[in-house]
Amino acid sequence: MSRWLRIGGISLIVVIVIAGLLAGWTYRTIAASVPLLEGEIEVSGMESPLSIERDSIGVPTVRGSNRFDVARGLGFLHAQERFFQMDLMRRQAAGELSEIFGAGALEADRASRMHQFRLRAGRVIETMSETEKTVVAAYTEGVNSGLETLREKPFEYVLLRMEPAPWRAEDSVLVLYA
Repeated sequence: MSRWLRIGGISLIVVIVIAGLLAGWTYRTIAASVPLLEGEIEVSGMESPLSIERDSIGVPTVRGSNRFDVARGLGFLHAQERFFQMDLMRRQAAGELSEIFGAGALEADRASRMHQFRLRAGRVIETMSETEKTVVAAYTEGVNSGLETLREKPFEYVLLRMEPAPWRAEDSVLVLYA
């Protein structure tokens, strides 16, 4: 009887240690993917200082001296807080959800791809004025900078065991199509 109690006790300790390690890893991973809410960050391409301030309930306000810096700051903020949702929207419009979710999303992808939204989004970008292209490029740079600044990729990608794809200019148009 005492042998079985000892084996059971050791097994219980092993299970508790494994559960503790798994909980610690999960906490660390999620904590590292949380957006930066305080401090100063240098983002390449900024022409002048930009501030992102939050009110008492956490709603951000982006302030800058020109629209390109504000677009870059907004992209940074969006990526820090909502990149996975942005990724799903662009993939849904482009018919690329099966890259994440596999065969279960093929029917939805087929329905979206018949509209050729990725091709159309590229054409929209091509027809923009130079100022509009610069604003979209600044936003895109901000998104990619915000994603790179996270200490860990968003936890959804950890769960899916994949790397997030960088944001492209046409992805912003795809989100509008979605």
